[in-house]
Amino acid sequence: MLLLSTAALAQDPSTLVESNGTVVVECVVPQSEAEVRALLADPQRAGALTPEVLQVQTISRGDCLTLGVTVKGAWDPLTYTSQRCPTAHGFKFKLLESDDITAYEAEWKLAPQPGGGTRVTYRVLTEVDLPVPKSLVRKGIIDSAKETLKSLVRQLAR
Repeated sequence: MLLLSTAALAQDPSTLVESNGTVVVECVVPQSEAEVRALLADPQRAGALTPEVLQVQTISRGDCLTLGVTVKGAWDPLTYTSQRCPTAHGFKFKLLESDDITAYEAEWKLAPQPGGGTRVTYRVLTEVDLPVPKSLVRKGIIDSAKETLKSLVRQLAR
């Protein structure tokens, strides 16, 4: 029964796009906040949730991690460096450097739910400097964010 309800959640995360282009997807999972945080704490494991991520490398450690990330591009892979910081309710990412990605901010936010489970919210804003229509980029970001959340739900169900 638990796997069935987890799978149903994975099929229907709520999705919205804010006026600034930030894509927000969320759902409630039956696992505790600590269980979800434990999965997201490993940057390689968390990066593998996103279908476009090809590689995540930890460049430096401290309160925040500096990550080198390679993602699928329209023609060739794109690379960027981001900072990943823990927060009281999850993790935040911000772009440090890239030749093709002009903006990148992401956040995993976890909120315990009354009666058990955790509301998981994934927010992402990405802008690229490539000869691709913005509408196509936005659709790709929406699809990727949904799939990232579904992948998290599948990993938690294991």
